[in-house]
Amino acid sequence: MGAAEATDVESEYSSLVDFEGPDDPSHPFNWSLPRRVWTTAVVAVLNLIGTAASSIFETGNGQFMKEFGISHEVAVLGTSLFLAGYILGFLTFGPLSERFGRKWPLLCGLAVSSLFDLMPALGHSLPAILIGRFFGGLFGVAPVAVFGGVLSDCWPTAQRGIAMALTVSLVFSGPTWGPVFGGFIMGSSALDWRWNMWVVIIAGLSATALCVVVFPETYPPAILRRKARRLRKKTGDESIRTASDKEGLSLQEITRVYLIRPFWLFTTQPILALLTLYQSFVYGVLFLFYQTYPVAFGTNRGWATSLEYLPLLAIIVGIFVAAIGIVIHNQLYFRHHCHTPDGVFIPESRLPPMIVGGILVPIGMFWFAWTATPAVAWASPICASVVIGAGMYLLFIQGFNYIVDCYTTMANSAMGVNGSMRSIFGTVFPLFATQMVHALGVARTTTILGALSAALVPVPICFWYWGDRIRAWSSAKVATF
Repeated sequence: MGAAEATDVESEYSSLVDFEGPDDPSHPFNWSLPRRVWTTAVVAVLNLIGTAASSIFETGNGQFMKEFGISHEVAVLGTSLFLAGYILGFLTFGPLSERFGRKWPLLCGLAVSSLFDLMPALGHSLPAILIGRFFGGLFGVAPVAVFGGVLSDCWPTAQRGIAMALTVSLVFSGPTWGPVFGGFIMGSSALDWRWNMWVVIIAGLSATALCVVVFPETYPPAILRRKARRLRKKTGDESIRTASDKEGLSLQEITRVYLIRPFWLFTTQPILALLTLYQSFVYGVLFLFYQTYPVAFGTNRGWATSLEYLPLLAIIVGIFVAAIGIVIHNQLYFRHHCHTPDGVFIPESRLPPMIVGGILVPIGMFWFAWTATPAVAWASPICASVVIGAGMYLLFIQGFNYIVDCYTTMANSAMGVNGSMRSIFGTVFPLFATQMVHALGVARTTTILGALSAALVPVPICFWYWGDRIRAWSSAKVATF
């Protein structure tokens, strides 16, 4: 750019709007504690609605198969295609939230997802139902893709760990709540499988309508753009702009930043690749469990339809117990040991709970496998499920935090490809879950999965010992992109 062009640009944006110092009450960091807690709670509930929709369809597969005369493999597509939509959704709504703010991508995504859910709720054509499920997932991932940004907007680093721990506990337990709710719906003689969708539609549209009024915008550049619009309208000065108004991405830059960079990171960064594959495997196992538990407690133990999914609540209990553990860990250990004497942040200080989680998952799986038989009291496999839930949560929450800490400037891209890869595993695992469980039995299936989980335990341990060296190499590689 020549000197004359630079002068023109500076003149065009001579009246830049910014926050009035670090204590500006309009900045989300300076909102009152109740308002920030409210905002965090709302985004957590929206995530609960969105993620429960991913798995609730599964509980009606029996009636779905009879109505359309299809095989179980086809019926499972109702879950798998929803998660396939997540793959593209993660790469779409994260970037949208960085350009247009958090509120409207989040709410529009949930609303459009609920409208697409009308296709399986009302449809009498199999293609229409499956297409509706795919687009329901594509738009329904919006709360999951955006919630991390909302938390980073509202909470300073020192407090973000606690907010993240409690919010992720709801986000991660959402897919498990789906079959629990669906089990009660399918246990009612007055309701059919379509009511699984109606519940999601009613909850999604009601929450969206309410949040249009009560949910605030949290993205600081979006808040400043709104402030600039008010000032332009009040003063008539069209030169009033914000720093973000100066930004403009060409098609080439959008392709590079939002489409190429996430997968470039995945193929060149061992930390991101290994943690993503680890978390993706665990995520796939979680969706496989949604077909294992009805066999273990319904078919094998003879429990009623409304009760056979109820043991999944034990996984949710484990998640919330682990969330409390993370809060305690953050307060008593992490904040005192996360910096070197020179004040340099140490991302590896996130890893001890993740290592514990990695050990708990195979322990819980082996325990479940060896006690998931009518000869053993039902309380034993349910206690094992608590251990599994706690271990999975620790793997996810600390894995997310570690990835963000390692790729701060590219965290959005790193988490986007992480979410897409997890969705691929969540899409594929249900496709073979029933065949695997019926061919091998609950015990052998869970034992195999436990053995694979045990083989992955060294991943966070290796990063604990050699993470600083790997990060040094990775940082040099990232700088070249």
